[in-house]
Amino acid sequence: MKHPRTVAAVAVLFGLALAGCQTAAGPLPVDSSTTAVPSPSSSELLAIIQTAVEDRNATVLDNPPAPRLVEGETTAAYRAKRARDLPVVARSKAGFKSKGFWYTDFSTKIMVESVEVGGSTASVHFKELTEEHQASAANGPSNVPSGYSVSQTAMFLASVDGWQLDSIAPSTPGGLLPMSIVKG
Repeated sequence: MKHPRTVAAVAVLFGLALAGCQTAAGPLPVDSSTTAVPSPSSSELLAIIQTAVEDRNATVLDNPPAPRLVEGETTAAYRAKRARDLPVVARSKAGFKSKGFWYTDFSTKIMVESVEVGGSTASVHFKELTEEHQASAANGPSNVPSGYSVSQTAMFLASVDGWQLDSIAPSTPGGLLPMSIVKG
């Protein structure tokens, strides 16, 4: 009989070796048990949505901060769509700045209207309320914010790591999102 510590050490080494061979976490396979990932809490989903919308809105700032949403909180489809949207936002921002205007800051509030969970998917209907300040070459920064309110739907998929944001789209068909549309 092998010594229990030897068996445990071999198990740990084998686990470490396998960890380097695993693929990135993704959505759960269709036939997976829905009990593998607990139902999401509204506060968990709200935190991801708040960060995603703030990251999206920050792309229009003259000096945007680095995105704060971590890769494990989003699907590959969401990240790919965001990567495709960033050059479009950059062109719009350059056009706005060529006319002598730019955004200096914003504040965003998210109000969750409903959360629906079904198996390995969840949808969150929410309203985004954003105020933003502009500056102009002629007048400098403005004290008066402009603002908008948009109803949106965020879709989440369950993964082995938890719930991942898959898309954010306008709740109204054909509607547009401010800044960039991150929709799969």
